[in-house]
Amino acid sequence: MEPSGGHILVVDDEWENIRLMGNLLTAQGYQVHVAESGERALAIVREMTPEVPLDLILLDILMPAGIDGLETCRRLKTCQESRHTPVIFLTGKEEEATMVRAFDAGGADYVLKPFNTDVLLARVRTHCRLGQLSRSLESALAERTRELRDANEQLRQLAMETTLIEEREKQRLARELHDSPMQKLALAQAQITSAARRRDQEAAERLATGLELLREALEELRSLQFELSPPLLEQEGLIPALAWLASHATRRFGLKVSCVAPALIPALDPNLAVVLFQCARELVYNLAKHAAASAGWIELDSVAHEIRLVVSDNGKGFRPASGQQRGGGGYGLFSLRERLKLFGGRLVIESGTAGARVTVRIPLAAGAQDGAGPDRREVMAACAS
Repeated sequence: MEPSGGHILVVDDEWENIRLMGNLLTAQGYQVHVAESGERALAIVREMTPEVPLDLILLDILMPAGIDGLETCRRLKTCQESRHTPVIFLTGKEEEATMVRAFDAGGADYVLKPFNTDVLLARVRTHCRLGQLSRSLESALAERTRELRDANEQLRQLAMETTLIEEREKQRLARELHDSPMQKLALAQAQITSAARRRDQEAAERLATGLELLREALEELRSLQFELSPPLLEQEGLIPALAWLASHATRRFGLKVSCVAPALIPALDPNLAVVLFQCARELVYNLAKHAAASAGWIELDSVAHEIRLVVSDNGKGFRPASGQQRGGGGYGLFSLRERLKLFGGRLVIESGTAGARVTVRIPLAAGAQDGAGPDRREVMAACAS
């Protein structure tokens, strides 16, 4: 007969039974391991390596010394090495209650002594193949899971890179605005100012008008440069950038926006800081455009192992369905939610007649570094400036 192969553990407190079972299985081509007690069976299982796994365990129920077969099976099913290995109980007890207890303990089959050799071998072959198939499927699933995890990590990195491209492009445009157009306009302003000293009254009035237009253009370009990418974000960090955002929104929209941050906050990964600033900027602009509010607040804090950004207002709040479009994507919130997912974060909207409160929560482990941010007094001073 062609050898069946596979590794089988025989557990019995009678050495004669072990010898007979070992000879029977060895003749079929199985590698037989033996244990005279439940404790020894558990030790053997823990000694087995992934390269030599057990395919089947034949386990006697009645073992007076030490733990019996039922308890041994329960413990085997809690071991990483044997939790998927089929167990066939061997016993002379044919009471229905004992059989039920055997299956409740985790047994896969139940064979009465004295047994028919052909029937036992048929069951052994079946359960060995099932055990090998289960292990093969588990291994394939683990490999597939690793592949999916690696693919998800690659996608996460790609998504992160994509979401940061926008900020880098804004930084580039801001630098170009500063390096060329604003310098030229400033030079033109100086030249016109100089020329105005040598003109008559009418020319002086026209030059004054031109100077005012140049001044307004320069102010708009400076504002645009900061909106694209405030240098504070890159140079000094998130909290000063949020303080600037609050004061800028106050000047631009005529809406009193305040910024509050704690005395100490963990230093953040630059990528996370960029995404948080993008969230704050989008939420503040939504506040100014849609909330019909007279005041707004930006709050940054670290609470219970997470970084929390809150933008709130005293306006009319969100309409019932406004925040639910595209999975909560009304007012541009969909893109914010997608960016936050990259850090395991989430966005929560609370809205009522007294205004809206939008909270961004991100686990600190997603982007914290050692260190602390500026003092609260420095932030409040920046907000008031």
